[in-house]
Amino acid sequence: MPKFPQTVLILSLALLSAASAASVKGADGVTVNVSAPKRVVALNGTTVELIYRLGKQNTIVGTDITGTYPPNKIPSVGHWAQLPAEGILSLKPDLVIGTADNFATPKNTTLVGQLRAAGVPVLVLPASDTGGLEGVKTRLNMLAQVYGVPSAANALAKSFDTTLAAVRANRPKRAPRVIFLYAHSPSDATIYGTRGGANELIELAGGKNAAPFEDTKPLTAEALVAINPDAIIMLERGLDAVGGREGLLKMPGVAQTNAGKHRRIYTVDNSIRWIGPRLPEFALKLAREWKKDFDR
Repeated sequence: MPKFPQTVLILSLALLSAASAASVKGADGVTVNVSAPKRVVALNGTTVELIYRLGKQNTIVGTDITGTYPPNKIPSVGHWAQLPAEGILSLKPDLVIGTADNFATPKNTTLVGQLRAAGVPVLVLPASDTGGLEGVKTRLNMLAQVYGVPSAANALAKSFDTTLAAVRANRPKRAPRVIFLYAHSPSDATIYGTRGGANELIELAGGKNAAPFEDTKPLTAEALVAINPDAIIMLERGLDAVGGREGLLKMPGVAQTNAGKHRRIYTVDNSIRWIGPRLPEFALKLAREWKKDFDR
């Protein structure tokens, strides 16, 4: 090959490499320099979903137990609340991406430091359980910087806006008072308060969270009857765990509420505690169901 074209080729490759490099400031204030990552451990199911939406799923070599959507065979490094540094390092990642809420759990507080001490860059995204859809967009744009695909992020953000317009058109005229009930079994259930992904979903769909507290409280008949919600929403697996709608109606206080009397019980995707790119879709489903049931 003549010398001149070879020089041009080398320069072109260098420019392409420079174009794909990025410096991304994480939610912890630490800037991570990245250049076309090829082995990414993506912690938190919403991180996995967003990377899929950007078309970069082939870079993911590991996730936690929540990274199951879209259905995949990505190796799991364990439970999201107690992630092992050794398991993550064994996958030889060139970048670890997680969310601030994952890293803040008591057993994960030293994880970021351990990974960085081992020489692995760690990008901390803003928490996935607060911030609503604007928070999703922030994380989406940070990931778009990592992969150098801003146009893909812009297209996804526009699709959010389109779905949100449909949500607004389908909300019930009167906002139902709603509680989110998280259950492992009929004897182990918790009412979620006004902080978290379930609250974001309720408000986006046109409801009002009836829980008079921020965090969570165990379900008691007295508390539930006092709240007297118009509707109860549960995870799909939560409703299964209590024996379906009939099982739920037998739980303490449920049958005495307006929700129980009118059997206004709704299910949502199991991932809703974390706020991801499907939030507008989930909200549209609930808004349509509520409009049908409450606008009579």
